Amino acid sequence: MTKLTLIPYRITIISALCLCMLTGCTLETRSYMTRGTTYLEMGDTGKAIQEFKKALEVDPRNVTAHIRLGHAYEKRGMTDQAIAQYKEALSLNPNSANAHASLGLAYSRKGMLKEAIAEYMKVIEKYPGIAEPYYMMGLAYGEDGDLDSAVICFKKAIKVNPEYTEAYLYLGLAYDSKGNTRGAIRAFEEVLELRPSDAVATISLAETYMNLGLRHEQDGQLDEAILDFKKAVEINLGLINAHMSLARVYEEKGMTQEALSEYQQVISLDPTYADAHKKLAEALEEAELYNMAERESEIYRDLQKNARMK
Repeated sequence: MTKLTLIPYRITIISALCLCMLTGCTLETRSYMTRGTTYLEMGDTGKAIQEFKKALEVDPRNVTAHIRLGHAYEKRGMTDQAIAQYKEALSLNPNSANAHASLGLAYSRKGMLKEAIAEYMKVIEKYPGIAEPYYMMGLAYGEDGDLDSAVICFKKAIKVNPEYTEAYLYLGLAYDSKGNTRGAIRAFEEVLELRPSDAVATISLAETYMNLGLRHEQDGQLDEAILDFKKAVEINLGLINAHMSLARVYEEKGMTQEALSEYQQVISLDPTYADAHKKLAEALEEAELYNMAERESEIYRDLQKNARMK
């Protein structure tokens, strides 16, 4: 079963659900909650936990305090304790979308993906017009290997919020895992339209073009392969494998000068890349540039020798 490889991602608890409902709280409870939230935002989870516990001593049925205490526990790596707090919140208010969303995230972090999906569904039932639950459910489906359902969820998130960059990114990764190269390219390009400096989308888009080039090369479509490899290195100049593949196809087409240029580009990016020196030497010899070829061959032999000595 193919799974969607998850890049460490930033998930914030659904903003529309996270507003601390302090109406009806006593002044004392509100003070503890405010201080706890401040400590939590500062990253001081120990003090945050203390403040939220004090709030619960005053008001044990405060749903928001249980949820915030769960958030503090999670930031401290205490996922089981967080889950207990979210469940306590739900026992007090079974309709709390914030508690369901928080519990879903905690289940996801523990690898309890089916349980996580069930919690996200409950949030969607209450708030179908919010994009984040669809996105989080897509992540869970993807990690569970159900890429078709992941794609559906990411698309729903995008439909609700057409500028949801992370949803486009993971839609691209899901398409790529499914072998839908064209879909992946479109999704990654959408990310870069919205966030041009996104490193993950840039790398993923370049690698997707490279993989498309390899497919065209395997099918004997060398001109198409060249276009794909050139697009890959245009997006990510440092993608050495794409340069090497482009040089190889140039050689297959008898375009020696172009191949030489690509091997030299690889060496400029990584002077210790032994295979590039070897291939460059072979191409130089083919071009009857024997002295230069011998020099590259010597560098290749030295690199091989150094590698064996390590």
